Amino acid sequence: MKTNVKMGLSQMPIEKKIVKTRFIVASMTGNANFGTPSPTLATITTNVNALEAASIAAKGGGKDDTANMRAKEAVLDLSLKLLGYYVEGIASANPANAEAIILSAGMDVRGKGGNFARGFEVSATGNIGEVRLQREGVSRGSYEYQMSIDISTDANWQRIYSGTRARIVMSGLVSGTRYYFRAAGIDKNGLSPWSSVKTMIAL
Repeated sequence: MKTNVKMGLSQMPIEKKIVKTRFIVASMTGNANFGTPSPTLATITTNVNALEAASIAAKGGGKDDTANMRAKEAVLDLSLKLLGYYVEGIASANPANAEAIILSAGMDVRGKGGNFARGFEVSATGNIGEVRLQREGVSRGSYEYQMSIDISTDANWQRIYSGTRARIVMSGLVSGTRYYFRAAGIDKNGLSPWSSVKTMIAL
């Protein structure tokens, strides 16, 4: 069964849409899965910048400013939908790892809902070759973290931690290398669905 991108643009507030778009651009920049994004990430950035400026103007402006904001929003929505189709095409070519590919673009997977993508964060510690991983708590459970530098196939994921700590620091990473991370909780019902894939370039 084909794995589809879920955008949810029509119900998304403009402020959230701007944040989401910037997250998508950051996630796809330098991502080996997406060599030639269409539309280009530069186009997406131009469109989101235009919407942000129009949104600011509309807050203190009149009907014309609001109409301009809606027009800029429509342009961004269309470009994001096209980018979603591009990501779906890449994912469809690798069905065994389609979900991870979509999530690595900063997009959501249709049918998985918010719980699939919520509760896992990756952040820099400020130290060379280190990142901090944290998953939301599992009652009386444990956690598994995995890492990859190439998510083109599921076999490339390697376990980096399995235990009761919800937050860990991964060290020894190669500076300038893009890493991908995912996490799952383990409780009496077994292993939870994997989190959204987070990506970061090591300091």
